[in-house]
Amino acid sequence: MTFDAAGTGEALLAGRVVFAFAMGYLAVGNLRSLSGTVGYARSKGVPAAGLMVPATSLMLFAGAAAILTGAYPALGGLAVVGFLVGVTPVMHDFWNQDGMERQNEQTAFLKNAALAAAGLVFFALSATPWPYAVGLGLW
Repeated sequence: MTFDAAGTGEALLAGRVVFAFAMGYLAVGNLRSLSGTVGYARSKGVPAAGLMVPATSLMLFAGAAAILTGAYPALGGLAVVGFLVGVTPVMHDFWNQDGMERQNEQTAFLKNAALAAAGLVFFALSATPWPYAVGLGLW
């Protein structure tokens, strides 16, 4: 597979930029309000939240940077997927909520599932050279 058709390389770049900035924004937000994020994670029963929140936020940021630059995008895609798969069922446990809270958490859960799917797509595409990318990778 290649990105030779008109506009496909640019479309991939645009998708990478939007996705990476969204994930990076979330990661930086977690780190900027660390005490609040850690407190929220503790309230959800996250073990060692004081360690897990910054560690997973840095993992998310690194994954976003890898996808944005095209440097080791396979690892970047997997980092984002790992973050979302680990965090989503714990932090957005809509099945344990009622009313509007249930609806809000279900929406967040489904959004994160879609973002994890996008991370899997970036992982799958990492076997093909990306235009407008650093070009470092596992394969």
